[in-house]
Amino acid sequence: MYRIAVIAGGDSGEYEVSLKTGDNIFNQLDKTLFEPYLIHFKGNDWHYTTPDGRAVQIDKNDFSLTIDGRKIVFDLAFIAIHGTPGENGKLQSYFEMIGQKYAGCTSFPSALTFNKFYCNLAVAQLGVPIAPSLHFYAGDPMDIGRIEEVCGYPCFVKSCNSGSSVGVTKVHCREELTQAFKEALKYDNQLIVEKMIHGRELACGVTTAYGGVQMVAITEIIAHNEFYDYDAKYTDVGHSLVTPAEIAPDMQQLVKQYAELVFRQLDCKGIVRVDFILDEEAGIPYFLEVNTIPGQTALSIIPAQVKSRGLDVKQFYTNLVMESLA
Repeated sequence: MYRIAVIAGGDSGEYEVSLKTGDNIFNQLDKTLFEPYLIHFKGNDWHYTTPDGRAVQIDKNDFSLTIDGRKIVFDLAFIAIHGTPGENGKLQSYFEMIGQKYAGCTSFPSALTFNKFYCNLAVAQLGVPIAPSLHFYAGDPMDIGRIEEVCGYPCFVKSCNSGSSVGVTKVHCREELTQAFKEALKYDNQLIVEKMIHGRELACGVTTAYGGVQMVAITEIIAHNEFYDYDAKYTDVGHSLVTPAEIAPDMQQLVKQYAELVFRQLDCKGIVRVDFILDEEAGIPYFLEVNTIPGQTALSIIPAQVKSRGLDVKQFYTNLVMESLA
C-alpha cells in the first residue's frame, strides 16, 4: 500500500479553498490502494493531525513523520495548495532537491505559469491568441495614457502571482485605476493590466491520467457576478457551469488544440486547467491562464468534467497517483 501525503493550506488568499481541495482529494483516494495522510501547511508549520488530535510536525530534512517512535516516509506527495508555495514552483523545487516524488507539474512550468504576464509571453510564442496587456511593478508610474491606448475600458487589473481571482478588479474608468492598483499590489509586487475581451469564458481540463496528453472536457463558466471573481468561484449561487460547453464543433476542436498545445509545450503534467475567453463574433478563443493546481473542491470544474465524460472520479485520482509513482 502506497503512502500518500495530500498537502493543503499554504500562504495565499486561496488558503481556505486549498483546504477544501485537499479534503476532497483525500476523500477520493482509494483507501484499498493508498494510505493517505492530510498534511497542513501554513508558513513554517507543516503538520499532520493524528486521529487523537495531536499535531505532529513534518521533518523537513526528508519530508517524513515520526509518530509514536515510528518513522513514516511517503511514496508520493500530492500537492493541493493553490498559490504559494504549492503552485508557484517553490514546493516542487524543495521536493526535487530532496528526491521526494510528487504529482503534477515540475518546478519550472509551475513558476512560469503562475506569473500571468510571463506566462502570456510564452503562450503568445506558440501562436495562441492573448489579450493586449501591460505589466507594472510596485513603484512603477501608473501610465494612464498607455493603459487607455493599449487596454481601454473596461479592463482588468490583476496581481501577477495569485489565483482564484484574488487581487483582481474590473476597471470601468480612469478614476478606478488607482484603487485597482492598490488592491492588486496587496497580494504581489507586480500586476498586469489586461484588455477585457467580451465573450464566453471556457475552462478546458487537460490531463495525462489516461495515457498521453488529452483534453478532459470544456466547461462554460457563466458568472452571476459582474465577472468570475472569488465569490462567484466558490459559492454555489455565484456561477453556473455548463459541461460540456455548448459551442460549435469547429470551435471545440480549436480550443482543444490550443489547450493541449499549451500543456505540451509548457511541459505540464497531471491535471491542468487552461482557460479561454471566446470572442464568438471574431471566432477567436483568447488564452486567459493556466491553472497547474486547479480547484478540486465539490464545487470545482475538474471533478465535474471527469464525471461528464462518464469517468469515475476515484479512478481518475488513482490514475494520477499511479502515473506519478511510475
